[in-house]
Amino acid sequence: MANEDAHLPPQAVPHGQLPSGTSFFELSRLMVVGIDNAKGQLIQKAQTSPNGPWAQDWTPIAPGAYMTMTAGVTKDGRVAIVAQQAGSPTLFFIAEDPNQAGPVEKWLAPVNIGAPPGAVVYQKLSMARDADGRVEIFLTDNLGRVWWIYQNPDVIVQVQKTITPPGTTTPIVVTADELRPPAQPWSAWIQLTGQLVAITALRQADGRIALFGINSALHLYRCQQAKAEALTVADWTPWVQIDAGYPFTEMAPIVGPLGATNLFAMTQQGQVLHTKQQPAGSDTWTAWATPGYSRVPKYTLCAGIQGDGDIMLAASDQQHVHSFNAQYDAATQNWSGWRDFNFSVANTRLSLDYNADGRLALFSMMIQNDGTNALWTINQMAMDSSEWEWTWTMLAASNLKQVVVVRDLTPPV
Repeated sequence: MANEDAHLPPQAVPHGQLPSGTSFFELSRLMVVGIDNAKGQLIQKAQTSPNGPWAQDWTPIAPGAYMTMTAGVTKDGRVAIVAQQAGSPTLFFIAEDPNQAGPVEKWLAPVNIGAPPGAVVYQKLSMARDADGRVEIFLTDNLGRVWWIYQNPDVIVQVQKTITPPGTTTPIVVTADELRPPAQPWSAWIQLTGQLVAITALRQADGRIALFGINSALHLYRCQQAKAEALTVADWTPWVQIDAGYPFTEMAPIVGPLGATNLFAMTQQGQVLHTKQQPAGSDTWTAWATPGYSRVPKYTLCAGIQGDGDIMLAASDQQHVHSFNAQYDAATQNWSGWRDFNFSVANTRLSLDYNADGRLALFSMMIQNDGTNALWTINQMAMDSSEWEWTWTMLAASNLKQVVVVRDLTPPV
């Protein structure tokens, strides 16, 4: 349920650029985008301000009913969603309206981005921004095929301008290159190689997108853009099988504080293993290692970034006990080990993201058999703290089909 856009190490905002009397780590707020289980409607709930309380009610995003979705952010920091229309393979792209005057959250009209040829339903959707900040969308369909669509890059147009050179009074006409939006906002759907049932896209430290996937035999694969502006299948490296013979059920890629892409993945036996780029940005990866052994097998996993940029893992085991594992030093791969800190009464899906002040927030979606899932959240007590709030804040008592946590970089202040 996590936001699959880049989780790059956070950077503090200079206090001189902030409103008087405030002390933000980053000018952002957390938002949860979801699908209403009863109506299929896209809905959202967000903090009312950076570090602020959560809104009382869920509010609709767009008319109509939807089956599945994911969310991320646009180049300018607005929340963006891609969702499949109910009863159709058609996908729509929906972004926050840049004009947010007034108390009601506003969204632009859904944009029809079509559907991959022959696709009926989708197993997994993932979204990431590329090196130019353009949104790129990836999915696996009902046949296990991998598809890709992206916002087209701006085009260079030659324009004539009349200027008066310094020291003269005579205007002249010059020709200059200017960037303009493309005539066609989105590319066509492009089929990438591979057969997968799950896929996750991640914006790496240099802006190139990496893909991680699991196939029906639980083999784990990775590939990445070979250059910053990837526009064709040939602009990707080949898929590389990286599971070393271990069957994997979950994956949680994240960019660490040294700029390397890290991959945490859960084996079918419930152990979390770790590999990372070495050096950062390369196509060379370390052998699988363990950040800490779990005596009780785990079943769900997520990764986040703490206020100092270090990685935090959270997981839940088969006894429904939640534990975290904090990275102390990325260079030496020093970890706290798994430490229990809370529990749930049923299976859950976990997600981590940070508040504007750098404190991590953990989100727990309680899985119900009838699909009427509940959502709860707790925070770290302070930035980089090993203590967590004991009392959960309920965001929804039931009726959630799916949720994605995203950080809105254009919050009300």
